Amino acid sequence: MDNNKNNIALVTGGSSGIGLAYAKHLIANGWYVQIVSKNEERSHDAMLELGSQNAKNFLFDLTKEESIKCLYEDALKPNLIIACAGIAINGKAQSYTKAEKEDSYYLMCGGVIDMIQMYLPHLDKNNGRVVIISSIGAVTPMPKSSIYASAKAAIHAYGRSVNKESKNVKVTVSLPGYVRTNAHKRSGLDHLEKKIPNWMWVSAEQVVKETEKASMKGLDDVVPGKVYKLTKPFLNLNLANKIWSRLSRRS
Repeated sequence: MDNNKNNIALVTGGSSGIGLAYAKHLIANGWYVQIVSKNEERSHDAMLELGSQNAKNFLFDLTKEESIKCLYEDALKPNLIIACAGIAINGKAQSYTKAEKEDSYYLMCGGVIDMIQMYLPHLDKNNGRVVIISSIGAVTPMPKSSIYASAKAAIHAYGRSVNKESKNVKVTVSLPGYVRTNAHKRSGLDHLEKKIPNWMWVSAEQVVKETEKASMKGLDDVVPGKVYKLTKPFLNLNLANKIWSRLSRRS
């Protein structure tokens, strides 16, 4: 382990996708990285892929409040938090069960807030940073993904607010669009890989590169990928919403 106390990171959702890409990036830049996942097989595979003594994995279900408390007790106190755990929950607004709503909201919003609040005193003393992986869905309607979009919008507002509030802790919220990971396939949305044009996809590595650059600058938020940067100001226009909905329509 790198004994530099300023180089300890915690990455939730770190066993795949953007989280794993972030873990790789940080390890390559001298960080000791702790990844968190609830899936034992993916966590094991991620550790093999990372292949570093500067990595440790934790198995916790972050839809549960007690898991946040246990993580805080078991893991080294980080100077950088990457809150990346999420799930692509989809369906019509009336179709979600109470458990689906509660678990997804806690995983992507309430639990993130609980975790950050626990670590804030430590982060404040050490000029720490927080990166929250939200979604472009936080700023544009997502039919049949209303729970997902609303959770991402809420955590976006929280992150930006805390960044303005804190003098010593920098909080940056990343708003990626379509990212080439296995998340869509695991959520039964693999048809989108064929339906969404290539120019609308960005790689996890590009998301990490642009997000980390924005975080180092202390920016409130960042939209990775040129196409999303260009279109973000227009996403609330009716025409743009119609085009977006047609391209990304859920089955």
